[in-house]
Amino acid sequence: MAEIKQTTVLIQSPPFNRISGKEGIDLALVCAAFDHQVNLVFIDLGIFHLKNNQLDDMIKDKLHDKQLNALKFYDIENMFVESESLQAHQLQQKNLIDSASLIDRKQINQLCQQSQHVFIY
Repeated sequence: MAEIKQTTVLIQSPPFNRISGKEGIDLALVCAAFDHQVNLVFIDLGIFHLKNNQLDDMIKDKLHDKQLNALKFYDIENMFVESESLQAHQLQQKNLIDSASLIDRKQINQLCQQSQHVFIY
């Protein structure tokens, strides 16, 4: 039986004016399709991907919050937001989609060390 590979995708780029974060989410979906355990972690300006009730005309793409809430249907159950980034940008967890769990930098470092693959977008 093959060992389940763990992949951590860190999204640090903002959702507006860049495609990097979207590419990171797409990579997470691909990894999940190939039976990787995926940890999707939002840090720095990447936390703004998780804001509730985003306006699709600002993103010029699918509504991010709806897409991110659907990731559990693609076997991506580990979605995290860095608590230090929330504090730095004066956001609270109640302003984010429900499927994101709080995690601190130390826990993120542990996830990265346990992962066979780490990608930063």
